[in-house]
Amino acid sequence: MYWTGILVTAIVAVFPSWVNGQQSGWIENQVNATMCAWKGLRTSQLKDTAYMDGGFLFWTPGFADGGYGVPEQDGNPLGIIYTLNFSMPFNSSTNISSIFNTISKAPNGGAANNLAPNYYDGAMLANDSEFFLYGGLLRNTIVYSPPDGDEVLSYQASDSGLVKPGFRPGFLNDKLPDGVTRYITYGGAANAPSENKAWYFGGYRSPSGGPVYQPSLNNSLNPLNVSNTLITLDISQASPKWSNTTLPNGIPSRANPSVVWVPVGEQGILVVLGGVSYPYYSTSAQVSLNEPQSRKDSPGYMANVDIYDIASGKWYQQTTIGAPPQLAMGCAVVATAQDSSSYNIYYYGGFDGLNEDQDFNDDVWVLSLPSFMWMKISSGDPEHARAGHQCLTPYPDQMVTIGGFRSSKGGGLNCLDGGILQVFNLTEGKWLTSYDPNSWNMYGVPEMIHLMIGGDYAGGATVTTPSPTGWADVGLGSVFATTYPASKIATSYPYSSQGPGNGTRGSWNNNSKGGGTPSWVAPVLGVVLGLVFLTAIAVAIMLYRRRSLLLKKNGGSENPPYDRHHRIRKWLNGTNEKAQTVTTEDPPSRYDDMESRNETPLRSIGYTSPSPIPEMAQYEMPENQRPFELMGE
Repeated sequence: MYWTGILVTAIVAVFPSWVNGQQSGWIENQVNATMCAWKGLRTSQLKDTAYMDGGFLFWTPGFADGGYGVPEQDGNPLGIIYTLNFSMPFNSSTNISSIFNTISKAPNGGAANNLAPNYYDGAMLANDSEFFLYGGLLRNTIVYSPPDGDEVLSYQASDSGLVKPGFRPGFLNDKLPDGVTRYITYGGAANAPSENKAWYFGGYRSPSGGPVYQPSLNNSLNPLNVSNTLITLDISQASPKWSNTTLPNGIPSRANPSVVWVPVGEQGILVVLGGVSYPYYSTSAQVSLNEPQSRKDSPGYMANVDIYDIASGKWYQQTTIGAPPQLAMGCAVVATAQDSSSYNIYYYGGFDGLNEDQDFNDDVWVLSLPSFMWMKISSGDPEHARAGHQCLTPYPDQMVTIGGFRSSKGGGLNCLDGGILQVFNLTEGKWLTSYDPNSWNMYGVPEMIHLMIGGDYAGGATVTTPSPTGWADVGLGSVFATTYPASKIATSYPYSSQGPGNGTRGSWNNNSKGGGTPSWVAPVLGVVLGLVFLTAIAVAIMLYRRRSLLLKKNGGSENPPYDRHHRIRKWLNGTNEKAQTVTTEDPPSRYDDMESRNETPLRSIGYTSPSPIPEMAQYEMPENQRPFELMGE
């Protein structure tokens, strides 16, 4: 076991960036791996960093002969969360793996197993300093018991001012209150850092309301029943507060809508748009349970948007003009005019939720509020289209799309055209070929929109009520007439550029775009493993000779096993090791000062260049630290 630990430490130390790549499933003669598609991931932005978790991440293997294999999913066995700092520039040919960093949800960075299993779908509910991984689907396996229905994993990235001094980033295992469960999926999530709140709208549950898994032949565990709920997470206090309210009649739940928070009213509003009823992907047969009813219901989710006033807790519904067709699994972001005279919701991608083998949507639509007019600002190409992706806005005038998957039209899994990351200029209404943290501007209302609602790029909209229908409820008009205190909204931009990124990982010469693991990994890994093996043999010989000398010197008597192991560690560390109970001069444990809610500290392994094997300091768990426990159903 001890030599196994040295081997793993040696590999991680020499190949820190290797762990950013494909985590499992490497095959004979494979020399690199490239991100191909990422279905059902969950993301959030905390200050200057995007966090990406879960979903099905597919990698295209590259072989020594220059060929490429069929994309494979790695299953995320290490429980990796990928991060992207928005100070890092990239373009269409950037090796994406070289600009992603990682943290592990697993204790000490080992196998995640049931401590932090990989979820498909679900949400990352967040403010600016922490996030909570909520909902989603696990694979039904007998290998280990899944987390309980009231368990949720959170990550504290920075000190919000509510935690104790000596704060360190790390994970926490939290408990959900009665009435709230993680057994839910396919809902729509929204975060409002200025309010320290987040929400999860609708979605689906199993027929029993209990455990729910990725669709299988066992329908009792499939996400078949709609959930008429709005889950609210309040992160304004030291302890998170969860609540569950039932949606009123007339506010339809659904699968995979997009939900955005808009700075209107005392605390803002939620706008729910898109989604699908009876999605094909809720069954193992991949067929909708009621496609005719879905085609009747689902177009209305774009034509009539649902609005939730956070301050009053009241729901409204408002008719729109010029709505796009039925769409689900798209993404949406909000851009506010500089004078707050209009709030423009950009909706990109998605598909009808019923047929994966048909063309996906690559158009970008804008729903402008308070006129409630839809306008298509960008017409796309089905080859570039995607669904199941996420969108963030690092700057007021830019939208970054992350992940997604393409239509299965033509058979097989098709890699994303243009790569995992794409950038859209919200003001100009066009796709960009690169992201530069030094190139940005304040948001300007696109000409197509301000010609319809009045004003100019800076704002000045003259259409301030739904046209031509008017307000469906005068109460909603009053909400829009209430100014949101913009001083509550904090920003992290502009970001200082970190340069062109790490070039030490080599380049991947395939014509398709995206990130990958370079070709030097396999041969150099072989060399390191060989050196480790030879070193192990040499150490074994030296220890054997030393043991023989000691036996002769001591008249054939052996020291106790503990002393022998102690000497081995002392020799390997190359230092005068203290007694195990003495820690005064050791580096501080990364578990020190952590609360007792099963925390795992940040483990960033996205180094930019190989590092030497560090000296191995011995760490001890403090008395008040509880280890992670296996969790039952």
